[in-house]
Amino acid sequence: MICPHCSRSFAAGAVTHQRGKGFSAQIQCPHCEAWLAKSPTLSKLKLIGFYIAVAAIAYCYFVPTSKAWAIPVAIFAGITVFVSHMMDQLRVVEAPERPDDSEQRQKYR
Repeated sequence: MICPHCSRSFAAGAVTHQRGKGFSAQIQCPHCEAWLAKSPTLSKLKLIGFYIAVAAIAYCYFVPTSKAWAIPVAIFAGITVFVSHMMDQLRVVEAPERPDDSEQRQKYR
């Protein structure tokens, strides 16, 4: 994974701090200590789209007379899965606090 705050990559096994459960789970970057998460709405949309596509394909397979509506439903559900998967990226939920370096900056003004 790549942290959107510090742009450094880290392995999923390197994550030691996690808060929340399910779709609203958040992880902490091991490098910059920023809290990161994915959008719960897009994750739910991806999951629902996947199951609708699988159900429509299975229904179309077992009931051949339903091809007129089951194939377009499966196609639109597959497009929904693809688009929501592409949009579902890590985002910064809580950035780490920066140390106060105003005195250092005042020296060089």
